[in-house]
Amino acid sequence: MDYPLRFVDQLRPHLKALRKQRGLTQAQAGALIGVSQARVAEIEANPGAVSFEQLMKLLSALGASFCLRDEAVPGGVLVAAEEPALYDAVKLPPGPWTATQMSDQSVLVRLEESESPGAPGESLRALQALNPGKDIKPTSRRSFVVRPKRESW
Repeated sequence: MDYPLRFVDQLRPHLKALRKQRGLTQAQAGALIGVSQARVAEIEANPGAVSFEQLMKLLSALGASFCLRDEAVPGGVLVAAEEPALYDAVKLPPGPWTATQMSDQSVLVRLEESESPGAPGESLRALQALNPGKDIKPTSRRSFVVRPKRESW
């Protein structure tokens, strides 16, 4: 079965579920790839901080693999959409926000420089509260990518 992943944090629950589905403890999975139980726990907790080689070894031991899928629109890279009606509207908190709709059905939202970003996570929480049916990921303290939520397993 395929599980589309767009962000590294989406890999966390899949790694743990695959290991448990195979009936392996963290120590057993570690033994299969030559690392300790603690290292497997670290990989499951933060797969973005592990080398790609080590991640591939773990996936192979769990009977899984990565599949690279070209989802680019024909003829180029992601560009700002010319027809905003094709995308779900994104609600923005008060303030000087800008939104650019991209061709992959995501929206890049930015808080203008003149506005203070506030406490870390404050802008993210505000966007999440206004857009409960959307997946929102920060790209910096002032920029966020908003996508429609996709079903996961």
